[in-house]
Amino acid sequence: MRGMDLRERFERRVPELMVAHVLESIAEEPHRRSAAGAGDLPGQFDYWFDGGAAKIETGYVEYRFVDGTKAIVGNPIPALSISIEFPNGCRVRVQQETWGPEAAG
Repeated sequence: MRGMDLRERFERRVPELMVAHVLESIAEEPHRRSAAGAGDLPGQFDYWFDGGAAKIETGYVEYRFVDGTKAIVGNPIPALSISIEFPNGCRVRVQQETWGPEAAG
């Protein structure tokens, strides 16, 4: 952000625990279901899970969470690619950059 000093940037840093919670919810999709239940997010989704819902699009899955967080997961693609936007406007990206050493052939 333009004009923001270093102290303010540190104060606005996204806590690792917030990112971990989103990643865990995406990985586990707790109590996944194909129809919305009482207290679930309203809207056009392909499935719901405790704490959120997901819509499958061409090339990605869009997750919405009850706290207003949104995540986009590239799928199906060969590299892990996740973009998270928190309700306060902060964005975090988790991106696979390598695939480790090549297997000997």
